[in-house]
Amino acid sequence: MLRIALLILVWLGAGGLAEAQAFIRATSEPVRVCEAGGRAPADFAAPECESMSFWDVDPQGRSIWIQAHFDWSPAHRLTPRPTGVFISGMASSAFFLNGEPIGSNGRPGASRETEIPGRMDAVLYAPDHLLREGRNELIVHLSGHHRVVNLSAPMHVLGLGDYRHPTARILQAYWPSLIMVSVFALAAIVFGVLSLRSEDREGPALLAILSLCLGLMLLSEAARGLFAYPYPMHAWRLIAITGFGWAAGVALIAHLLQRFSEWPLRTRAACLSGAALLIAAPTVLASGFDAKTGFALLTAFGLGALGCTYWAFRHRAGAAVYAMGLVAAMILIPIVGHQFLDLYLYWISAAFLFVLFIRQALALARERRERAQETERANRLDAALAQARQVSQPAQLRLVSSGRTEFVSTDDILSLNGAGDYVELRFRSGRTALHNATLAELEQALPGAFLRVHRSCIVNTAFVESLERDAGGGGRLKLTGGGEAPVSRRIMPKVKSALEAGAA
Repeated sequence: MLRIALLILVWLGAGGLAEAQAFIRATSEPVRVCEAGGRAPADFAAPECESMSFWDVDPQGRSIWIQAHFDWSPAHRLTPRPTGVFISGMASSAFFLNGEPIGSNGRPGASRETEIPGRMDAVLYAPDHLLREGRNELIVHLSGHHRVVNLSAPMHVLGLGDYRHPTARILQAYWPSLIMVSVFALAAIVFGVLSLRSEDREGPALLAILSLCLGLMLLSEAARGLFAYPYPMHAWRLIAITGFGWAAGVALIAHLLQRFSEWPLRTRAACLSGAALLIAAPTVLASGFDAKTGFALLTAFGLGALGCTYWAFRHRAGAAVYAMGLVAAMILIPIVGHQFLDLYLYWISAAFLFVLFIRQALALARERRERAQETERANRLDAALAQARQVSQPAQLRLVSSGRTEFVSTDDILSLNGAGDYVELRFRSGRTALHNATLAELEQALPGAFLRVHRSCIVNTAFVESLERDAGGGGRLKLTGGGEAPVSRRIMPKVKSALEAGAA
């Protein structure tokens, strides 16, 4: 992309890092371009050759020679590092410095079969003995038969500078983006988890998709600074940036429809399909990939702003804020130009997702509180119903002790206490009896009015008169007839809820 070339030139022209030597562009004046008729350098004085700006050189589907000149002196070298010839473009290339071959990037050829694709960004060592003080000639053989699509500006950079890996220079412009990639990846994970744990699964899921699309879009953008890929991959990288930009726009519209429309799923799906086609239109009609991506996002913002304005008039909470934000983004795009796709889009999106994350987290916390309250109300209702059934239809409990079987009414039982291998039952008449079973077994057989308040005690809540708490968090229940039962700290909240339900 053109903006990549500009970023590279800014860094290289300024010296990049403090240690780098001055970058000498071999394209500061028009270059001569000739069709390649053989392997030897062309006759650049021939009338069929043309003079043009390096930015207009197009090797896509062709094999050509270019001749460039630059001025050099030892004063340009600011470090002991050797000098390198840099090239960035959609082509394989071979280099001749002052008439001597210095290497190739891939292998240019007259056809797709004879060409070996070179890297999009490459550097070749320029021997000191070939550099002359003053005027120097650089001849490059270019071919681009492995193109995927034709680009409007396939060649980006040609010049000399401090020898280092070309991606290291590009990464200087892109390393902040890698931080944002991690932010979007984290947002996708967080919203994905929220969608699994929230009752509103659709809302967080759409935000997870939006975060993922923005993260992949930014990762595709920064990929050029991560590794030196073959030049045919550059077109796929541009396609990926545009595709993820389109997907992010569609995900944004889906989020707005889900949040504000209150329409049924089928209606929202129909609206989203229409919006997706409208957002896709610029990717077909625009001439450059920057324009394709920019207009796709601009269309998404415009559709979203119109929808939010409509919903604001319908008094949907938050719609007016969304509308103003989207309009501001639309105004910002023509003002900052290509920097919107390089920088502003991701920072604005990160801030937007952060606000939505806080909102979703608060909504999830509110859901959990409501669920806990509903569960508590349900438990109280169950306890109250159990007590009511105990009064109206008391259950019969089968007791076995010393080979003797007895059936007793559960509404006569005050409490049950563990006594070694037996359970001691206390009745409201004051009588006690032993039963050769465990508390766990009896707990399953007793009706809901009975509550286990301690590992060794179960009480009939119908006979609880009061609850006294102690400093350690536990307490004691006062039972009818003067009896007491211990309450463990762990189940104190459950005991309180059950007693409140009984009182209600």
